[in-house]
Amino acid sequence: MTRLFLRRLRVVIPTLLLITLLSFMLRVIIPGGPAEALLGGSDNPDTIKMINERYGLDRPVWEQYFSWIGGVLRGDFGISYATGLPVVDVLGPRMASTLEIVGLGMLVALLVGGAVGMFAAIKRETRFGRFVFAISGLGVSVPVFWISTMCVGIFGASLGWLPVNGYTPWSAGVGPHLESILMPVLLIAVPPTAFTIRHVRSAMVAALDSPYIRAARAMGVSSARINFDLALRNAVGPVITFIPFLASTLVGELVIIDVVFVLPGLGASIIDAVHFRDFAALQAIVLLLAFAVVMLSLIADLVLTAIDPRRRKELA
Repeated sequence: MTRLFLRRLRVVIPTLLLITLLSFMLRVIIPGGPAEALLGGSDNPDTIKMINERYGLDRPVWEQYFSWIGGVLRGDFGISYATGLPVVDVLGPRMASTLEIVGLGMLVALLVGGAVGMFAAIKRETRFGRFVFAISGLGVSVPVFWISTMCVGIFGASLGWLPVNGYTPWSAGVGPHLESILMPVLLIAVPPTAFTIRHVRSAMVAALDSPYIRAARAMGVSSARINFDLALRNAVGPVITFIPFLASTLVGELVIIDVVFVLPGLGASIIDAVHFRDFAALQAIVLLLAFAVVMLSLIADLVLTAIDPRRRKELA
């Protein structure tokens, strides 16, 4: 396992360095510099020069990059151009709702999608199996912004069952907090749950149609053991490798959910950073989200190796 970890680090470290470079280049690629953004479009050269000197933007690009990387390694993502506060102080409070909603959305997708996909594979020749396959296709194709708007209008505005805007912290009570995140969690989990259903179903069908399963049936092994022991065990591997992709889909839907439900999360921070040309905050958000996906890929690879004897044998 240690050998695998060190081998994967040889890929992960260059990947993270490339991500930092691409994140830093946002300030170069996006038109208009921080000074112009802070001045609201003013072209006063003296003021622009002063702002550039304050934030170190008058230095060569390569020097700015290495200075930024050094700060990131110390946990310092720079100063927000929009607020004048440290980026960590601006984004830190907003990460709470994001981590909670994305984490719960991932949990819903894995638990519900995994269970439904497994039974859809077992019952693939029945009406239930065909119905689940069709519904999962609909869940993949329907835009999240559309279904979110519809749910807000029906369950929030018309029926008044759940609040449709704002984030209620835990300090305000468990009930109000759960009510404020219930709809965002369920809606952000729609696409990854549909993807999980189809992926688990495909992996389970492949396992159930394999020769060793047919041999087990011929030997009189019970259906329960075939489905939940032999087939499911061999279908777990593809599902684990699928988890980082699930995380990336949740990140993509995060902006929509934060905007629709007026949540103070990283998705809303992305909108604010782009609107105010807050390159420091935007760089930090992109880097943090990309880092999370890369780390999930590494963890999934290590877990898959730990449970798969064939992969361990290859590393021996």
